[in-house]
Amino acid sequence: MDTQIPTQQTFREGSVSQRIIEREQLYDPLLVLLKVKRPLKNWWIMTGCGIVATLGVLTVLLTNGWNTSFFSSPLQPLALSAIYLTFVGTYLSLPSAMADLLNHLWETGVIDDLSYPAFVEKHVGWMHSRWWALLSLLVATSNPLFLLFVHPIWRGTPLWFTVIGNFIGLVGDYTAVVVFAWLVMIAFTTNLLFRTFTIRVKPLHPDGSGGLGLFNHFLWITIPLMIVIGCGIAGWGSIFSQGIDRILLWGDIFFYLLAASLLLVTWIIFPHQVMKQARNQLLHPLTDEYERALAETMSEEMRDVAAIKEGTKRLVALRKRYEEVRDSFPTWPIEIMQLRGLVTLLILPLLLALLPLLLGLFTKQ
Repeated sequence: MDTQIPTQQTFREGSVSQRIIEREQLYDPLLVLLKVKRPLKNWWIMTGCGIVATLGVLTVLLTNGWNTSFFSSPLQPLALSAIYLTFVGTYLSLPSAMADLLNHLWETGVIDDLSYPAFVEKHVGWMHSRWWALLSLLVATSNPLFLLFVHPIWRGTPLWFTVIGNFIGLVGDYTAVVVFAWLVMIAFTTNLLFRTFTIRVKPLHPDGSGGLGLFNHFLWITIPLMIVIGCGIAGWGSIFSQGIDRILLWGDIFFYLLAASLLLVTWIIFPHQVMKQARNQLLHPLTDEYERALAETMSEEMRDVAAIKEGTKRLVALRKRYEEVRDSFPTWPIEIMQLRGLVTLLILPLLLALLPLLLGLFTKQ
């Protein structure tokens, strides 16, 4: 993470309006099929997924009498449907958000090193690798196979219901794994980006975050996902009590903690560190100058009234300049009140998920 301008770097002059990458360069094979080979609007894809999820919920509700081994309440399939649609929405939005961020940093001059486009092309190719999609497909396939052969969920259910349920689960698990993989890769790329390039924080940028306001956009994309997942885990924990079910619940909680940590670190902590370092880079010379001026006013040569007044006036001017620079530089990509609300929203579902486990421990004692 560097906010000082190295002498060996070459900087572009003027503004560049050409985008470095397009969102299609971040698509996985499924998104390439849906939005490039067969161009579909996001709302068409969401509508199709909503129809599939609704059919799944109706099927569960109509057959709940013989499927109580997994759903103890009609609200649980509705919660699964909400999680399913939220994952799909995040899956559709993340590539566009990442492409917009990488282009925005270049177009606004927040990063103006001429080696930046090559950096972006390299890491976009890594994030776009088909191996990630293959790995996601393998992981997504393992979950339906586990439920089919190990967990008793599908025992005694009709074959057609088993096929539909496993298909919906496969699509949902695939999008979930891809989204999580993208989050990890975005976190890694963002950290490396901040460590490699000079970040030119702009105090009066219209986004109020020194040109890093698009990191706030990621929060609006992922917060609904985290809230829905957290509430889903909390609701599901009420029926998970022992054996394999409890292991699954702890696995879900671990996944939630990991995803929430990635969200906070990547799109709040990393930008905060860069913005704070950029501000401190300008404050340190003023601090040193103030200390020198203060030492001069305390010396024996500065005992007459005129010299004291002149020295005091200089100290006041330096302090005002220090305060002006300090107050004009934003140090968070999100407002503090919003940050507190965000942390509360992320912690509350976790507490609700842990409550049944804690009550179970006290009940056993």
